[in-house]
Amino acid sequence: MSKAEKVKKIGLFGCIANGIGAIIGAGIFGTLPEGINAIGPMVLPALIVAAIYIIANMFPNVYASSVIPTSGSFFLYSTKLMHPFFGLWMTLQGILQPALIGTFAVMFAEYFVVLFPAAAGNEILIGVALLVIFGAVAYFGNHAFASLNNVIVVVMMLAIGVYVFVGVPNIDFSKLSLGETLGGGLTLTSFSATVGLLTSTLSGAGSVSQIADDTKNPSRDIPLTLILAPTFVCIIYMLMAIVTIGCMDGGTVANLADVGGQFLGGGLLTFFIVGGPICGIMTSIVPVIMLSCALIQVSADNDVFPAFVAKRNKYGVSPVILVFVIGFSVFLVALGNGFGQLMTIFSFVNTACSVPTCMVPFFLRKRYPNACRHAGLKLNVPLVYVLSIFALVVSVYLAIAMFIEMDLMSWVVVVAAIVITAVYFFIRVAYIKSKGGNLLADLSAPYPQWEERERECSD
Repeated sequence: MSKAEKVKKIGLFGCIANGIGAIIGAGIFGTLPEGINAIGPMVLPALIVAAIYIIANMFPNVYASSVIPTSGSFFLYSTKLMHPFFGLWMTLQGILQPALIGTFAVMFAEYFVVLFPAAAGNEILIGVALLVIFGAVAYFGNHAFASLNNVIVVVMMLAIGVYVFVGVPNIDFSKLSLGETLGGGLTLTSFSATVGLLTSTLSGAGSVSQIADDTKNPSRDIPLTLILAPTFVCIIYMLMAIVTIGCMDGGTVANLADVGGQFLGGGLLTFFIVGGPICGIMTSIVPVIMLSCALIQVSADNDVFPAFVAKRNKYGVSPVILVFVIGFSVFLVALGNGFGQLMTIFSFVNTACSVPTCMVPFFLRKRYPNACRHAGLKLNVPLVYVLSIFALVVSVYLAIAMFIEMDLMSWVVVVAAIVITAVYFFIRVAYIKSKGGNLLADLSAPYPQWEERERECSD
């Protein structure tokens, strides 16, 4: 490997910073207020449940990444180890991922007008401008933003520290009582839907597993990131939730800047907004754009989409896919969709797409036993199986709960996307068959790199 190539690789710290940034941007600064408004102080036990679930849910990916780390692994694990239809479901996740990117734009505009009140009324334009700017950054690939991302994550941690440590002395602990919420008509379905919303934001670290080719030591760094990043952020979630609920004025919270304004001075509040939500969005948006592109890219590389879609620039990014991802995000924001609606769409699809990934360890050990014995990170296999089954059951339940709680417009968007994707896929299969090919057989064929890894480990 040349020196130039080594410089481009992302190390362990970069992976963890990338994972933390991908989680925190939407999680604390956007979804936490949504969760508090939905179920009040019960968001605290919801966070605990979400933390337990997300850590369990990460272990199938941790295990697979330690055995056969692969860029675009969500699609390839599901397609090659199980069935192409599962891979198609993962492709749908990539297609609808712009809903999450749109939430970043909406949230950025919301906090931006707090800093610059004169910009109020132009939130859609601000959000669209953000998407275009960071879409241009994403054109240059994962490594282009990695070094700056590390610095931004440090600034973001300082801003969160200011919010927590200055806020703690101002907490009214009577507001943390769960009794009133439990007696106020809270249902198991609404609680579960909120858990699903929170788990989706905690799952952001999974974006790191999709860029294995850009990582120095993927079989070690990616599994460690998948464990350490969400664990660290879970602790932050709890602290931020306690401060927010204990200091908020009234029954609802518009954003964390409103709460922070009650105990932070002018300078500290400005630092919190810039270093917290705005930096958080910046750390999230590029990794999530690249995750969306990676999910679609690997599908295109395997002929699910025409060849021109898969063609990459010299930075390893497909301009066609990038334009689709940014264009769809801009479209969703331009329609005036709010944070809650966009996040609901993403959260349902993200949770539902956890179902096939939870089954990966069972197929992996059967197909590649030698590679499993030489995993980069040694894990207790029975424990991985137990956690995978637990995560599978919870994923199915949370997906159903969120589907029930979705508003009509979100339901229509999700169902329409599923139907259109399925119809397109069958047309694509028929077209390739008319040319003498067999797309389903090609998708099911063994992945050469994994076969080579299995042979190497058998020596």
